[in-house]
Amino acid sequence: MSNQHLLSVAGSSQISSYLWQMLRGRCLALLGVLLLFLAESATALVVPLLIGRIVDLLNTNGSNGVPESFPQMIALLIGAAFAAGLFAWLGGVGIARITETVIAEIREDYVGAALRLPRSTVETAGTGDVVTRASDDIAQVSGTLPDVLPRFFVSIFTVVLIAGTITSIDWRFLLIFLALTPLYVVHVRWYLRTGPPVYQKQRAVESVRGQHILGTLDNLDTVSAHQLGAHQLDRVSVSSWDKVRWAMRTRIVQNWLFGRLNIAQAIGIFAVLGLGVWLAFRGEVTPGAVTAAALLFQRIIGPVNGLMYVMDDFQEALSSLSRLVGVVEVRQKPGDHNSSDTNFDENQNRTLVRIQDLDFAYPNGFEALKGIDVDIAPGETIAVVGATGSGKSTLASLVAGVYSPSSGLLERSISADEVYSLSQETHVFIGTVRSNLTLAKPEATEQEIIDALHRTGAHGFVMALPEGLDTAVGHGARNLEPAQAQHLALARMSLLNPPLIILDEATAEADSADAEVLDKASLAITSNSAAIVIAHRLSQAASSDRILVMDNGRIIESGTHEQLLETETSYARLWQAWSEGATS
Repeated sequence: MSNQHLLSVAGSSQISSYLWQMLRGRCLALLGVLLLFLAESATALVVPLLIGRIVDLLNTNGSNGVPESFPQMIALLIGAAFAAGLFAWLGGVGIARITETVIAEIREDYVGAALRLPRSTVETAGTGDVVTRASDDIAQVSGTLPDVLPRFFVSIFTVVLIAGTITSIDWRFLLIFLALTPLYVVHVRWYLRTGPPVYQKQRAVESVRGQHILGTLDNLDTVSAHQLGAHQLDRVSVSSWDKVRWAMRTRIVQNWLFGRLNIAQAIGIFAVLGLGVWLAFRGEVTPGAVTAAALLFQRIIGPVNGLMYVMDDFQEALSSLSRLVGVVEVRQKPGDHNSSDTNFDENQNRTLVRIQDLDFAYPNGFEALKGIDVDIAPGETIAVVGATGSGKSTLASLVAGVYSPSSGLLERSISADEVYSLSQETHVFIGTVRSNLTLAKPEATEQEIIDALHRTGAHGFVMALPEGLDTAVGHGARNLEPAQAQHLALARMSLLNPPLIILDEATAEADSADAEVLDKASLAITSNSAAIVIAHRLSQAASSDRILVMDNGRIIESGTHEQLLETETSYARLWQAWSEGATS
């Protein structure tokens, strides 16, 4: 498995505290459900006691025919079975309402917490881990808890009630159950020690597999262009087989558990029958009492085994829940975005961002940036140009707070939360055009939205949509062209108007006609903000206040467009080549 840094996983104390907060206002409803489960367990015990009573009546009556009370006994059996079923149905409905409501709130909490995660955390963990928790783990919790909790409560109540009932028949029957208790304790301790790590590992490899699949699909054009298909397929294959191996290990743990339970069950039933026959021959109990004791023991084994069986499902659900709560319960502290950064007073320094002698290396040891020195003034637009892999996007990520420098100084007069980035990847959220825009500023007025559209030149195409701002867009609704989606993103950025904007080749995918429109929109949103523009076209660099040329992780040239063209620089050669290509 790769050295993937996954998101945190909550411990048992965190899970307990979180669930208590969720259930604290539902105590009365939960108490009502528990009483229904208790009633179900109690009525279910009537059946074996009545059967034992019928055996004694038939044995006493001999050949005198059917006892007079036999029809009443049968009616009671049917009534008890019907009542147990009714209580089970009511309890199941009640617990489902509680659990589904709680699960819905957990889902909302998780999505909210995931959106608040520092970008560095998401970048390091990968979107696969985030998405897997939001899909597979929530599905596991939702599919398991409404089924497991009723069985769990019924099993607990049934064990307690049967223990008291079987003691009333003959206390020696209870000794058999007590003698088997250490055997079950050993099984439980073994399972609790062995099961959770296996389930956690299975969930972790699922996240890694999801990351590889999503990463491949999200960057399919790049994978195809660089002929990385075979490499990515190998990564998906390796992670998929990791998933298979850990799934097999969970099944092995389950089979060991079920085998041990079956052995304990066989020992117990033979012991009860043997003791019952011996007591019946001694005349200490009736055959009906032996029958009732055997049936009760069968029922007590059922709930005990049920508890062990649901533990298997419960462990899977608990493993998923721990991954969800691990994200929900993250307490973000000031400076979490960039623990190595420092802030300073902009008014004193008249500098928005200051970088001095900065080095940065990725966790795998690759040195992406070396000896970076640059200051960014409020309102200044800096274009960064260079070949692929020269360090442009990495520099932007450090300024945005996605990463912290390995060494050197990175100071900013604003927090990383006030730095907003826009890449070339387009995305339209399901909803209306208006809701897509107000994601950046929920309190925005109608006039502010219209002004943002006018500033970026998006007003025309938005108002040409069937319902204007209220047109439904996204999956299942109207599909916007990639250039329109990016234009909408630029308008959203304009509505927000942050102090520092990073445009990472934000208009790279547009064709020549759309590129001109998007470039004008980019200029509009950077006119009142400081900006770092990772330039795909040198026309963007030419209109910037300053240009940084990067190569092999270093800034090799810096100056205005005119200054860099006056001398024989790398930028001058790039500009000449680009100008000739654009002309032709």
